[in-house]
Amino acid sequence: IIERISMPEISIITPAYNAGSYLTNTITSVSSQRFSSYEWLICDDGSTDDSAEILSQAAASNPNIHVFTQKNHGVSAARNTCLRHVNGSYLMFLDADDTLETDCLYKLHEKINATNSALCIYGWFIHQGEELYSYVFEDKELNASPEERYEMILKDPYLCGGGYPWNKIWRVDSLGKIPFFDENLHHYEDKLWTLQSLDLLSSPTITFINEPLYHYYMRDESLSHSMSASKYSRLAEYTLDSLEVLRAYIEKAHPQAIKTCDELVQARLTEIKDTLGIY
Repeated sequence: IIERISMPEISIITPAYNAGSYLTNTITSVSSQRFSSYEWLICDDGSTDDSAEILSQAAASNPNIHVFTQKNHGVSAARNTCLRHVNGSYLMFLDADDTLETDCLYKLHEKINATNSALCIYGWFIHQGEELYSYVFEDKELNASPEERYEMILKDPYLCGGGYPWNKIWRVDSLGKIPFFDENLHHYEDKLWTLQSLDLLSSPTITFINEPLYHYYMRDESLSHSMSASKYSRLAEYTLDSLEVLRAYIEKAHPQAIKTCDELVQARLTEIKDTLGIY
């Protein structure tokens, strides 16, 4: 029996579904980190490939890894399964087909500890086919007020890290009670969770690491341009339903951002109409 770390500093959450082709690289990027006070909570969400076998072998060789298995219920349900078992002082996310930069955990822990921040947002690399890009922050992001940052995250996919969970590390005790992801949403569930978490922070202290520490891979199969018209129509319905839930949350919990939310809704609606040829 391999004992897990009882009081890890960082909890990493990964939902996994049929990610066998990528998991080895993901696992290596975590297991090779210099910083070792972490627990890696991975939920295999009913994979039908070799993901379960790969994760089982990884857990057998690394006591920091704890794997949960469940029937396929979607990415939000997988993340929620992991959230119920968080023991760390800090919380971050890693997708099953992405990787961490060398020394990512050490740099994150050093920064959020030294600044006593509630949240640290960090840059990332974007892999798109053979192309490699990096995202670091502009002065308008670094110098923004808490409300300006909130509205940037609400409206934009990239500014201040957008709604992505994987470019942020949270101080758990600043959140109080960690929110769960909405398992009924098929789109914008990440952004909604991020905004809910921002609203829960006991301290609005946010800091940035202005260098890429995460490798995000854009897979061709996930791009909307490769979808059939019927699949895109279904995605559009999911998007509009999710935006309705997001707007209802903003209107109730953070009404000062409702104008920005309406701008997001209008932009997405225009995009959908243009793509489907609706005038």
